[in-house]
Amino acid sequence: MPIKITGKGIDLGKSLREYTQKKVEDITYKYIGDVLDSHVTVGRDNKLFEVEVCLPLYRGFVIKTNGFSDDPYCAVDVALEKLEEKIRKHKRRIKDKERRAQWEDGILHSTKYTMRRKEVAAEDDEEHLIIAEQEGFILSLNVSEAVMKLDLTEVPIVMFKNVDSGRINAVYKRPDGHIGWIDYKLT
Repeated sequence: MPIKITGKGIDLGKSLREYTQKKVEDITYKYIGDVLDSHVTVGRDNKLFEVEVCLPLYRGFVIKTNGFSDDPYCAVDVALEKLEEKIRKHKRRIKDKERRAQWEDGILHSTKYTMRRKEVAAEDDEEHLIIAEQEGFILSLNVSEAVMKLDLTEVPIVMFKNVDSGRINAVYKRPDGHIGWIDYKLT
C-alpha cells in the first residue's frame, strides 16, 4: 500500500515518517485491508503542527481528517484517531455488500467547478472570475448514503443521482449545522 508522507514547509525526519507509516498501515489493515493509496501531510502553523490525512476507500469516497498539536507525533495521533472513528462509522453504515458493489459500478462522470475571485490590483481594475475545472464523479446513492459521504469527506456539498427517484440531488451543510437536501427536477 503506497502511503505518501510529505512535509509542508518542514523537513520530516525518518522517525516521524516511520511512525506515521506504521500507524496508517495498522489502521487501514485493521478496518479495510489493502488501500490503493493514501496521503499524509505534516505542516507547521505558528506553534502548532497540522497533520492532514487523505484516505480513498473506493471510487468516489475519500476520508479526510486533520489533527493539531504542539508535538508532531501527537498531531499524527489526533488525525489518525479521527480517521479510525470515521472508518468505523462508515463500516457500520455499509454492511450490504451488494449495495457497495452498486456504488462502485454506478458512478457517473461529471465535472467539478471551483470559483474564486481574482485579486484586484487597483480600484479601477475590473474584477475577474477564475473558474478551475476538475474531473469528478456523481455517484448513484440514496440520501442517507450521500449524507454519509458529506460527513466522510468534509466537503460543503455532495451531488448524487438518487437511486430512489433517478433524479440529480444534492446534500449540503447549512450554516446552522444541519443538513440541507435539494431534489432537482428536470423541466
